[in-house]
Amino acid sequence: MNNEKLKQIIYISIPEDMKHHIGSISLDPAILLPVEIPEGVNPEEWSPGNLSWEMIVSGMLKILAYDPDHKNTEYFREFIRSVRPEITAELTQSAVIKAQSGDFELAEEIFLALTGLDENDLRSRLNLVLLYENKLGGITEGSDKLRKKIEDLYAGLLEKGEDLPDIYFNAAWYYYGKQDFARAHGLCESYLTLGNEETKRSEAEKLMRECAELKDTNELYTEAFSLVNEDKNEEGLEKIALFLEDSPEVWNGWFLKGWALRKLSRFEEAMAAFRKAADLKPGHVDILNEMSICAIELSDFKQAASLLQEALEIDPENLKIISNMGILSLKEKKMDEAAAFFRTVLALDPEDPMAAQYLDFIENS
Repeated sequence: MNNEKLKQIIYISIPEDMKHHIGSISLDPAILLPVEIPEGVNPEEWSPGNLSWEMIVSGMLKILAYDPDHKNTEYFREFIRSVRPEITAELTQSAVIKAQSGDFELAEEIFLALTGLDENDLRSRLNLVLLYENKLGGITEGSDKLRKKIEDLYAGLLEKGEDLPDIYFNAAWYYYGKQDFARAHGLCESYLTLGNEETKRSEAEKLMRECAELKDTNELYTEAFSLVNEDKNEEGLEKIALFLEDSPEVWNGWFLKGWALRKLSRFEEAMAAFRKAADLKPGHVDILNEMSICAIELSDFKQAASLLQEALEIDPENLKIISNMGILSLKEKKMDEAAAFFRTVLALDPEDPMAAQYLDFIENS
């Protein structure tokens, strides 16, 4: 049980003589009802005169989100469905809006509540894992813990993928991002067997073709990726050179080469590799971002700005892009502009340590 998240929950009893129905549920005086009182109000000082059914529903949802094994979980589920039969649609819409505005914490809480409300709600579980993936793209600290959450969720979801083919589709993109091309290829096949959304089928076919180019040489590529990821960049470059001999038209190979060269501060060579990747895979945000880093290091600020702007148009809430725009502004001595970019990052992710450090530097310099 997450005690911190439940600190504003108190339990009340209803009178024994208050045995009546609310909607389709018969109230049970033997069961204490959770109430979520306003933030900052001392539970010992709260007045029952301010009680509302919404506070009880809110308390129950909080329990379902953070203490799903509570002994009265099933009663709370029945109570909520009876009082608010349309609550799943309402909460889903609210969570999506919160996620789009960068309020990941509240969006997470809502999706957790929805999964607690209905253990078979695969769509809410998928929305939760997509929220975590979105958050993963904008953090550095805590990424391993968040990645484990994502993979644990996918492990459970994939067992029921036949009931919601979108699970296969989204998992394919996740494992593609992890360079697990064989698994991504198989997940695309599963989606194409069951999924019927035309746009997603087209994207799955394209992704499967790209993975097909990589999955048979996956071992060599994966070795190179692991070496570069561990900062063994020279060794990684040797492996990726072998890979590119056989697969010169695979953009990921050129991207990995550029990444290794950039980490070795060989920025001109890295830029050339990233340009090759961009020719093979136009409009890819990660390629544009890496090219912008090289341009900044080469003091080509005009090109860096152009690359970052192009990336931002594709993905307006990408924290890495916004943060690098702040770094570029710092390099150009545009302190107010840089501060605005870092404040935007913190608005989207209040726990971003790099943005906080840069903003502190600006405000105290």
